[in-house]
Amino acid sequence: MSDNKEEIDDHVEFTPLVSPVTEQQRQWANDAFQEFERKQFTASCNIMNKLMAQRPNDPRVVHNKAVADFCLSGFQSTDEFRQSLANVCRMAHVNLESGESLEDVDHSVLYYNQAIILHHLRQYKAALSILDRLFQFIEPLDESLGRKVLLLLVELYLCTYQPEKALGMLTYMEKNVLSGRSANGEKEVKEEQMTDASAEMWKARFSIFKTRCLLMMKSMKLCKREIKSLMNTQFTNMSMLFLKSNFEYLRGNLKKAMKMLGSSPQVYTEKGECLTVMHYNNLGCIYFQLRKHNLGAFYFRKAILENENIVKEMKRGSDQSGRSLSGRPLHSLGMSRHFELMYNMGVQLLHCGKALPSFDCLIEAVQVYQINPRLWLRLAECCIMAVRESNDDDRKLEKRLQVIQGSVGSGVHRKLILGPGVQQDKNSAGTPAIPASTMEFASLCLRNALTLLPDESISTEFVSPDDQEKNSSDCHLVQAPPGNPMKPTEVANLRCSVLAASAYVALSLNDYTLALQYSEQLLKQSRSSGAQRYLAHLYMGESLVALDRIADGIQHLNSDLVTDISTMPPEHKSELGEKIEKDKDLETVENKGACYPWSPRDLTRAKAIMQYNLASAHAIRGEYDKAGVNLVESSKYIGTPLPAQMYFLKLYLDLIEGRRKMAQFVIKDNFGHVTPNRIDVKMEMKISSKQGNNNSWSAE
Repeated sequence: MSDNKEEIDDHVEFTPLVSPVTEQQRQWANDAFQEFERKQFTASCNIMNKLMAQRPNDPRVVHNKAVADFCLSGFQSTDEFRQSLANVCRMAHVNLESGESLEDVDHSVLYYNQAIILHHLRQYKAALSILDRLFQFIEPLDESLGRKVLLLLVELYLCTYQPEKALGMLTYMEKNVLSGRSANGEKEVKEEQMTDASAEMWKARFSIFKTRCLLMMKSMKLCKREIKSLMNTQFTNMSMLFLKSNFEYLRGNLKKAMKMLGSSPQVYTEKGECLTVMHYNNLGCIYFQLRKHNLGAFYFRKAILENENIVKEMKRGSDQSGRSLSGRPLHSLGMSRHFELMYNMGVQLLHCGKALPSFDCLIEAVQVYQINPRLWLRLAECCIMAVRESNDDDRKLEKRLQVIQGSVGSGVHRKLILGPGVQQDKNSAGTPAIPASTMEFASLCLRNALTLLPDESISTEFVSPDDQEKNSSDCHLVQAPPGNPMKPTEVANLRCSVLAASAYVALSLNDYTLALQYSEQLLKQSRSSGAQRYLAHLYMGESLVALDRIADGIQHLNSDLVTDISTMPPEHKSELGEKIEKDKDLETVENKGACYPWSPRDLTRAKAIMQYNLASAHAIRGEYDKAGVNLVESSKYIGTPLPAQMYFLKLYLDLIEGRRKMAQFVIKDNFGHVTPNRIDVKMEMKISSKQGNNNSWSAE
């Protein structure tokens, strides 16, 4: 959920002219600076033209003329200003890529202006690299410039998800800048003391920054205290309302968060943000958490359309291709939130069960957020859902009708031909390198996700939530834009989901050796949920049977192994205590926490599915009596209508043991449209773990 950024005074800076100059030139420089401060940019440019005529090779004059021209254009001639800035750097022998070239304090303005441009272009890491070097020279800087540098540093730390460093910088500003103290703690005498109004304004601004930091760190107690003090100030604006709504959203007070958002504000901020886009996006996030996924998709769609309209409006002054930065105000260069919205929309559509539209959204978002392992998992889940919509597919009538493939002959010579089975090979003819909603591409996405995750020994080490909050700066974080970085526990949970999906995809591609490896890794994970361990045993059993290691496979298909199918991570399970021991309590609790329904819902049905697979394994081994017993037990609890696989197995066992009358009874009872006189067995016996993994991600 996005929140409005605090407005920071980050306009480009005007450098003072220093000696050697004549008195006339000095007067012109002072007059130009005063006009610039009064925002009379035309008058300032006219004076600077006189200076340029007499000092064309002075880098400070060239720089100030470029700044004045840029401001006169309404901050729209960005290309020209960047070119002028590069020329000034060459004239002054300054390399903005290297901090070693920062020897003259006057050059700090060049670094700051470059950082401002990079910030608006959303090249946050590059801008932060420049300001980190500039911070080392903060003491000799002009007070006004130093304050702007520090504020921009705080903003960049927040943009790069480093709230701890942002808080540290705010503390430094409060102690050394706004209080009038130097770095050594001595009180300095200022020519201009802050008025009460300006002091209150700075206090509110700092409080907004602190609230943003605490929200990013999810420190709810401290954040509540900060918001309470913030709302008591007289500087109430949209930023505060968005922050308050974000706070209630993170606390789970979704209706209260929605109420605080109010109606859609038709406002653009000076930071280049459209509050209308943020409003619709935040409503989409709230409805997502309320499990109203179609309504959430509606608001995400409105946010995308509003964002497109804004971009079109801002590009009217640019060239036809839209590639030129000139013609668009500086603050609008990073205004588009297209890829963040496409990410949100893709996840929302996935919850709506619309796999192909979700895939199209996420494949567009991955162009920008390639380093997000969770995004690669979502893409794989789209592919899985496109191939297998849900676990109830095999209960559908068309699947059950595939049991009888057709008939030949007529009269007393009529024969029925049983189908080959419902588990067909899904391999496509294309290459997995080309994005498509296939299992091959899903396999590629899952390999990317595993590659992006850190070493297993780092992420699986358990860190309690309290320890994470206290020592979050020491945690190994994994970048997952456009969201916050993932902490070690989140990485461990994500690894379990990726391994479960990888095992399922490998089985679908008939790569049983790889499926076995993924299943074994999943069982070794200390943070795997009960549902994921259940899937691991199913997938491992199927892999072993397919590899002709039936005895080993039967051990994993033992229904006694099914003792827990909860989708919650271990620490959440321990917090709930006795509530999750009962099936009805488990369903109630997980329905509140899960974003996507998990099947099977209870232990009884989970054991029935395991028994069906055990019956298949016994049948392949030739132990038909054991197969029949397990199949009968399974059919009592697996629910109706029975999956098509159970009809195949029942007919197979009846026919292989010569119970043709019983087979005819099954066909008449369940497929009344055919009346068999004779049945030809033309079916291949194959174990099938019915549980797909299209919903394993709800366990994160």
